[in-house]
Amino acid sequence: MKMIAGGMACRVEGCGPPLMLLHGGAGSWTHWIRNIPALSLHRTVYAVDLPGCGDSASVPADIDPEAYVDLVCEGVREVAAGGQIDLAGFSFGGVNATMVAARMPQTIRKLALLAPGGLGRVNNAGARLRKMPPDSASDEEKREVLRHNLLLMMLVHPESIDDETLEIQRQNVVRARYDSRRFTGSTLAREHLWRVRTPTLAIFGALDNLSYPSVYARVNPLRSMKPDVRLELIPNTGHWVQYEAPAEVDRLLIDFFNDN
Repeated sequence: MKMIAGGMACRVEGCGPPLMLLHGGAGSWTHWIRNIPALSLHRTVYAVDLPGCGDSASVPADIDPEAYVDLVCEGVREVAAGGQIDLAGFSFGGVNATMVAARMPQTIRKLALLAPGGLGRVNNAGARLRKMPPDSASDEEKREVLRHNLLLMMLVHPESIDDETLEIQRQNVVRARYDSRRFTGSTLAREHLWRVRTPTLAIFGALDNLSYPSVYARVNPLRSMKPDVRLELIPNTGHWVQYEAPAEVDRLLIDFFNDN
């Protein structure tokens, strides 16, 4: 990991034109752990920890979303180094990516949004999240809470969750110091999409856990605000679409970014 502008930690892999990946809420670069190997064969991948997450610098709890995105833009400028980059954002990162693309149209060459938030109405799954048990609880009790929350918010299939998945979730939750719901539960993406002129790909899991009453609660506003968006629905997958269907998502991203 290296530190870049905006106080963001960044994992860099691969070679070729730059591609920056922005993770989801209460997450880190590990939201892309199943995708970086394939993407890095075609791009220099910059998988960042957003401010207040993972190994990045903390931010004030009440930081204004526009000021938060200022920090992300600082990192984008450093990676772009006066040129252009491709940008992909998942969920919370999708809202950030939309706002960055709206602000920096000359810098963002192509934009990919994976299950982006900030499109309005979401379900009340957060009310059913279980709190992590105390340190004195058994490992199995802790794992069961992590598994429950992943199936509630992120993944559709129990078999999608293995030991690595549980450890990723545990580490990300422990290290998250910024409440991303100020972005994901907002209309910020809708408010900025009309300014995005960058070619855009949107990928959703067809069974997205967070979109209420169905995935179209997010798909339809996105399509109405940006009619030229290329839209892809991945069958039988949930919100964390690039983790549950990595091969299909990798193929779509690589084809999109390689198509000039």
